[in-house]
Amino acid sequence: SRHHERDHRLPLSSMATADATTDAASASASAPGRSDSNVTTTSNDSTESNNNKTNHTNRDSTTAPASPTSHPSQPPSNSNSNSLPSAFLLRIPKADLHIHLDGSIRIPTLISLARQHALPLPSYDPATLRRTVFPPAYDSLEDYLRGFGYITSVLRTPAALERVAYEVAADAFDRGVRYLELRFAPQLHAVPGEFSIEEVLCAVNRGLERAVGEADELDALSGEVDLVERLRREMEADGQLPQKEDEEEEEEEEKEKVTILTKMQKLRKLAKKMHPYHPDAPPHHYGIIACAMRFFLPSFGPYYRAFWDVHEGEDPHRVFGLASVALVTAVNHLRRKGRCDCHHCRADDDGNDEDGANDKNHSHHHQHRQHQHHHRDYILPVVAMDVAGAESGYPASDHKEAFALAHQSFLHKTVHAGEAYGPESIFSAITDLHAERIGHGLHLFRWDVIGEGEGRGRRTKSSAGGAMTERAKKEYVENLTRYLGSMRICLEVCLSSNLQTMPELKGDIRNHPARKMIEEGLAVAFCTDNTLVSHTDMVRELKLAVEAFDLRPGQLRNIVYNGFKRSFMAKRYREKRDYNRKVISYYKRIEREFGLSDYASDFEEDRAFVPADMDGGEAVVGEDGMEVK
Repeated sequence: SRHHERDHRLPLSSMATADATTDAASASASAPGRSDSNVTTTSNDSTESNNNKTNHTNRDSTTAPASPTSHPSQPPSNSNSNSLPSAFLLRIPKADLHIHLDGSIRIPTLISLARQHALPLPSYDPATLRRTVFPPAYDSLEDYLRGFGYITSVLRTPAALERVAYEVAADAFDRGVRYLELRFAPQLHAVPGEFSIEEVLCAVNRGLERAVGEADELDALSGEVDLVERLRREMEADGQLPQKEDEEEEEEEEKEKVTILTKMQKLRKLAKKMHPYHPDAPPHHYGIIACAMRFFLPSFGPYYRAFWDVHEGEDPHRVFGLASVALVTAVNHLRRKGRCDCHHCRADDDGNDEDGANDKNHSHHHQHRQHQHHHRDYILPVVAMDVAGAESGYPASDHKEAFALAHQSFLHKTVHAGEAYGPESIFSAITDLHAERIGHGLHLFRWDVIGEGEGRGRRTKSSAGGAMTERAKKEYVENLTRYLGSMRICLEVCLSSNLQTMPELKGDIRNHPARKMIEEGLAVAFCTDNTLVSHTDMVRELKLAVEAFDLRPGQLRNIVYNGFKRSFMAKRYREKRDYNRKVISYYKRIEREFGLSDYASDFEEDRAFVPADMDGGEAVVGEDGMEVK
């Protein structure tokens, strides 16, 4: 859905005739609060590049993502800078609370799906496509957004969405992520009469469920790596298992042979690669976040085209809000049923999925559907609502009705805000949409841009901002910051993504306001945003943060804990608390393995970087998994 975070100036009269393919391929308008100026970049050194390549234990080598070889920015070498081993950052349990499905697709998968559906791409060569459409740095915002049009066009079938959801989660788990909240805009992928919002959500859920099952299996198998050589000798002794006379026994023996071969293949991966899997690690879990759009055109997809047809002549902002209400209603209906019973899921349960029978990436195998999790015992894990897209000119207030409905239905709320607009956007997300987390929040401290954006209907912002004195603006930001801290509203910070789209950072991560967010004692969680488009993963994001902001091990520990504490995990509170205790225990175990256990306690580390004059402090996790001030 980041494909649509731009400043759309098309008149309504052009909406009905806009061509979907042209719009998807161009994605050309500038996003508010951003410019098309170049972002200075530096290449990653070869050591880090190799580290990023060490652990893609991909299930299908033909669709494995290429490891990034260069990035928008790296912290300059600094003898005083803290640094932690990449192996440590890989092994520690992590939560990624802000990752977009479309922006994290594997390039070979994009090519495969485009060919399958006869959709044009600039190139069908992975290296060329990466270099021309998804480079490490972008000359303009137009270039940055262009790739999203190609991606969304291939994600309008159950098999495609399930495959990509599975692969995104599998790649994240291979980088040590233990809890994942995957977000996307279901209405971008739905096709009226063919592929409903419910089916979109269920397809993504099936992919995530399968990835969790396999990741937990890798955890279990990681304790058996010593069996690799024995299994190899057994399988290669005569090329096959002993034959039996009875046909049924032969059939069972053949199944056992396939099972052992598959198991041995996974064990070999674990034996050869640096990996995060361990039998004592916390199990993997996930949540789904459904994104509404602040703005959309008929050309955004079949669902939006049909929606505009039904609401022709309505005020555009009213239409944006009504679409959000429709999405929340569909999500609530699905959650109330407790599980999906769409055609594709029923077929999976029966082990007879005709649509995906010939697609090896489509989860038609009944055994994957038998993998149940505690959070599925009582609710489908659609855990939250989000609203994404252009901020300036398309205010959060358009979606008040939808988010009030979500609030009344106990759906969590996270809102993209403060990424391409100033502090008012964050304030509106909290007051109008009940936001419990803020996506990005990059411009939180920009008191100087208060009142400079555009209001509803693209009108010039009200004179209220302009009438404010400099002192009043600074006080506004100070009060907003204090409120965020007191209410523990988490900021989902995406460093690599911001470097690519925010020229004011000047290509240097040290200019990112995350440093000040941490100093202010705010709840910060580092996230990836788009692993393909931003050439990143959770290991890289943490390494960037540690080296740029000189984070000590105890500071990093607290920030990583934030990802779990502020998650919207679809579990009862006691179960989530127990899970967080496992995370804490396992994290400290990894610290001891890397000789980092002699550092100060959580509380002492916290006090070391929270200003003494703050009214509150960072919420610290005690040994029991509970927060203490």
